[in-house]
Order: sequence, then C-alpha cells, then structure tokens
Amino acid sequence: MAITRIVEMDYHDFMEKLREATDTGIRIEPREKEKWATYVTEKGIRDKSFMAIGRNKYENIIPVIINGGDWDGMYVYSKDEAAVLKWDIVS
Repeated sequence: MAITRIVEMDYHDFMEKLREATDTGIRIEPREKEKWATYVTEKGIRDKSFMAIGRNKYENIIPVIINGGDWDGMYVYSKDEAAVLKWDIVS
C-alpha cells in the first residue's frame, strides 16, 4: 500500500521545471478535465483535499500536474508567497 505525504519543494527549482514541462508538453492544467481526471485517478491523488491543504497554508494557490520526468506529480504553488507543495507518493 502506498503512503502519501505533502512535501514542501524549492519554489525556484519548481518554476524552472514547470517551464520545462510547459515547453515539452507535459504540463496539465485543471481546465484539461480529461487529462487531469485520468492522472489523479491513476496516481490515487485526492486533488480536492490537496488543494484544501494548500489553501490553508498559502494564499492564491495554483494547482498543476507535471506528467513525466523527475518532477512527475501534482503540485500547488503560490506566486505571492514563492512557495510550492507536492503530493508525494511513497511506496
């Protein structure tokens, strides 16, 4: 059974990886409903709960998925607070 945890990540490293994900087409936004739903279902992510945790911790969070590579996962980040959280799955 997989264990999940919420991990704080380095904001500046994340922003660099997010730009790379955008450039390579592996970034998924919530408005991409089918891709989003498929990813969270396959990975067992409770996205609504994760976003609620992010909103409690930071102002103006933005949810995003990086679908592939070393930074594969779901994140919520706040530009206002230069902060990012990752839904991390530990096997």
